[in-house]
Amino acid sequence: MAVTRKQTKKTETVDVDALIRKGGSVAGDTASLEQPDKPTSVILRIPADVIAQIEKAVLARRLKIPRHTWLLEAVMEKLDREETD
Repeated sequence: MAVTRKQTKKTETVDVDALIRKGGSVAGDTASLEQPDKPTSVILRIPADVIAQIEKAVLARRLKIPRHTWLLEAVMEKLDREETD
């Protein structure tokens, strides 16, 4: 009995140069560019003593708000001051 090789499917050749010329998009977050009003997450490292001061200020308010809201208010106030200078 003769042994023969298993027939494999012939693969198509890829034109590598054409693929390179075609190019593509750059990897990254394009969602914020497409929807400018959509909030973007930011990692913020704040020392523990500053967080304690912020928490004290948040708890001292008559109307309770989340710390996140307090931080956003602080950022907006700073931006307003920078704009008027």
